[in-house]
Formats: sequence, C-alpha cells, structure tokens
Amino acid sequence: MSPPEYKIFYLPHFIEFADRHWSKLGWIYRGQSDRSLALQPKAGRSEYYLPATDHWIGEKQSSSDLGRFKEWREQAIGFCDTLPENDFECLAYAQHYGLATRLLDWTDNPLVALFFAVEHQPDLDGGVFFHCPKMWINHEIMPITGVTTVAAYRPRPFDRRVLVQGGVFTCHPDPRSALEATQLEYDDLYQEEAKAAFPDGVDLIVVRINAKAKPFLQRQLAAVGISRKTLFPDLEGLSSYINWDTRRSTGGG
Repeated sequence: MSPPEYKIFYLPHFIEFADRHWSKLGWIYRGQSDRSLALQPKAGRSEYYLPATDHWIGEKQSSSDLGRFKEWREQAIGFCDTLPENDFECLAYAQHYGLATRLLDWTDNPLVALFFAVEHQPDLDGGVFFHCPKMWINHEIMPITGVTTVAAYRPRPFDRRVLVQGGVFTCHPDPRSALEATQLEYDDLYQEEAKAAFPDGVDLIVVRINAKAKPFLQRQLAAVGISRKTLFPDLEGLSSYINWDTRRSTGGG
C-alpha cells in the first residue's frame, strides 16, 4: 500500500513531526529530492538488474546482483589496503563507492534526510520517508543469502561520511520490489505502546516537501548545522558549502 503522506513547509514543524515518529523500535529516514521515485535499490533498476542464474536460483535468490558484488570484491582489493571481511559490511562499502547493490541508503537522523530532500532538483517536490523496519540484521548469525524480507543493517562507520550522516541501509532480497507501507496489527496487551510507536498505524510514511520550500529549508538547516560542510567532512564538502553560500548571498541560488 502507498504510505500516508503529509506536507510540511517549515523546519520547526518538521522537527515536531519527526519527534512523534521516534521510538526504541528504531525509525529510520530517507530523503529524496524527487518524491516520486520508488524506494528501490539500484540493483533492481532495469539498467542494473541481473536475472538469477542457475547458481543463484539454487541459493534462492531472485537476482544475480550478489555475483556482481563478488566480482567487485575480488577486484577492489587492488585499489585499497583492506576490505571489510563481513559480507554485509563489505556490501555496504561497495554501495558507498557506487556499486549497484541490493542496499538502499537511509539515516537515523531525520534532519539529515531532510537535507538530502531539499538540496537538489529545485523544480520537483522532495520527500522524506520514515520507516520502522521489521527486522535488523545481525551479521554474526545471518548469512547474506539468508535475508528473506526487507531488513535494516547498521554497519560500523567505515567512513567519516557514514559516521556523521548516521548511515543505515535496508537490504532488499528482491531488489526489484519497492518498499511499501504495511498496515500494523496491534496486540491487545501492548496496544497503547504500539500506537505511540506507530501513530499512523503503518511502518512507512512520507513527508512531501514542496519544491518552493526547498531553498529556505536548506538555509534553515544550514543555520542549525546541517549542511554540505558538516555532512561531507572533507575539502570537497567544504568547497561545495562555500560555493552554495556564495550563490545564496549573491542571489544566485
């Protein structure tokens, strides 16, 4: 089912809304500059999708994307000193460096998600998706081929950007299937607690960000320390931030 949609124009309202969608169960957030894009990992898109070969069918996989990951892993060691030994962490590492994988990027910070929703495509409505995963991956006991439903994974912060952006991923066993909202059924014993954790009765909602609101929301976020300079803590991020600040002060964006 499609997620319930809300519209928010000002940062204080967004913060208030986000505060109602936090719980020990672990809500995560994803910002998209184009609200209309499906919540689908890159490995599921037509230009990257690899149908399962006999080998991967035998592993009960719907795609051969893990074969592409294996090829990447075998060659990547030639470009760096070490790679993560754990399959999930190494897959997240590959995703971080641009490989088409079955992972989708999220964050545990709603303001970070809002930044990514407003930074680009000024003519399109953005979206911040709120999701509460049914399952979190424990890489010590679960093999990478053992994920049978969309599950969340929090890697070690192997990169400064992953650390400051609160990087989290969802792992999609069928990368073609976009994440959709699921209606929740409350246990009578924990009904009040569940309603507090899931005020909308579903595990996925979206906040639509009007295209006209993007510029001033980006300025408001910068004022509270959410910008390219802080989320991309390197010289590229600093340069990008100063360029943006210059355009803003000269009326160029």
